[in-house]
Formats: sequence, C-alpha cells, structure tokens
Amino acid sequence: MKRLGILLPLALGLAVGAGGSGCALLRKGAAKLVSPMATELSDGFMRQNDVDLVREGAPAFLLMLDALAEAHPDKPAVLIAAAEAQMAYAMSFVDPSQKERSKTMFLKAKTYGLRALSRNKRFACAQDGPCDDFARSLSGFRKQDAEALLTTATAWAMWIIASSDSPAAMGDMTKVLEMMKRVHVLDPGIRQGGVDLFYGIYYTVLPLGGGRDLEKARRHFERSIEIGGPGYLLNRVTFAEFYARYAFDQELFERTLNDVIAAEPDVPEFTLMNSVAKMRARALLGQMDDLF
Repeated sequence: MKRLGILLPLALGLAVGAGGSGCALLRKGAAKLVSPMATELSDGFMRQNDVDLVREGAPAFLLMLDALAEAHPDKPAVLIAAAEAQMAYAMSFVDPSQKERSKTMFLKAKTYGLRALSRNKRFACAQDGPCDDFARSLSGFRKQDAEALLTTATAWAMWIIASSDSPAAMGDMTKVLEMMKRVHVLDPGIRQGGVDLFYGIYYTVLPLGGGRDLEKARRHFERSIEIGGPGYLLNRVTFAEFYARYAFDQELFERTLNDVIAAEPDVPEFTLMNSVAKMRARALLGQMDDLF
C-alpha cells in the first residue's frame, strides 16, 4: 500500500474527463496524459477523500492505460503511467491473500518501466548483463528521468519481494539498489522522501544476519518523514508498519498510528494520500494483537 503514485489520480481523472470517448483518447495519443488539462484533473482528483470511489474506479482505468501502453509502446509517459497504475493498485487494493495477482501486476509494472527506460540505448544493452555494466549505464540518466527510474525500481523491488522463493529474482536486487542509488543522486527528495522510504523498508526486511539494520532503517524512515513534512502521512504509517513492528516496539507502533489518525493536515494535494494513510493506520491497529 505504500503509496498511491501521482499518476494514478492523473489517469483516473482522464478516464472521468473522457466520458465515453475512450477510443478517441487512444487516437489522440500520449500527449493528453501530460496536457495542462490532465494536470488540472489530476490536481482535483488528489483532493478526493473517498478511497472507495478510487477503488471502484481503478479497474476501468487500469484497462484504459494498458490499452494506451499497447497502442503507444514508444511513449515513455504512457508506459510509466501504466506502470504506476499497476503498482499503485496492487499495493493499495489487492488483498494480501492474492499473492499471484499482486506478483503479476508488479511484473507488468516492471516491464512497462524497463521498456520506458530502454529508450536509453546504453541502458537497454546493459539491462540483462552483469551488474557492473548495468550500474555504469545508469550514468546516462538525468534528473528528468528520476521519476521513471524510481517507479521502475520500486516495481522491480515489489516483484522481487513477491517472488521471494526464486533465487534468480532475488539476485536482481543488486540492480534495483543501483537504480535507487542513481535516483538519490539525481533527486534525493523525490516523492516526499520516497528513496529514503525504500531504504527504510529494505534495511528492515532483510534477514537477521543477512543485512538487517534497524538503526539504519530508522534513520532513513525519519529522513523520509522529515522530507514529506507534517502534511504527508503515508511515510509515518510505513514507519510504524515496518520499523516499529520489526523492532517489537508496540508503544511506538500504537502512538505513531494514533497520531496519524488524529492528524488533520491542511494540504489539499495530499487529501487522497492522507485518506489512504488513515485507512491503513486503522487496519494496522486492528491487527496489533496478531503483530506483536
């Protein structure tokens, strides 16, 4: 559930704005995804506090973006939008028991993201090669590529986690870490501290004796919360869900989640994000007896 990516409401806004003209939207192409009108629709949707409405509307949107991605495989904006949508839905609304469904959606998101990044020919050639060559290829990306890199790396990481029984999949994590390292160089504060949030989760879920470092994880979580600021609640929920739980700190877990539920941030562009955060906080508090 970690985040509803910014492109989820953008594309949902497009679906609402398009009415019954889906075929016309396909013909008009990818430019509409980043038009000023679409941005205004996205901004309006981000102010939506009805999570159920988003959940109910998302499947139609996913189908629309898949169609766009197939119709415009050479348009990075469309591919990244489709990747964001798959990942956001899988993390936000797919039941944890539906592991294969989530895994399939993460794989699709990863595939879209890699296809978008492969417009960089050096990256495309190094994608399946040794990690050292892969890492060197990332130097060709610039700040404007940071969003696509972060989306793809996150989707790849989520697919690896969903494929934890596959040694080959787990071996890809070194490439994901190289991508995150490049994102951190290009735009360390991207997506309200998204890179530090990733590292916080990463250093929490590693096996004991296999790299888990809760002190390092906490520093990353706290930095992500600082970057996100008091008006952005999702980083705080993730801090409780991962760090506090793995550290067996029930008092911190309960206090952090109750603070999220009580918070009333006045940041309209994060209304949807914060509604999701509060929903998740309530669900986690309801599971507390099972988690500790």
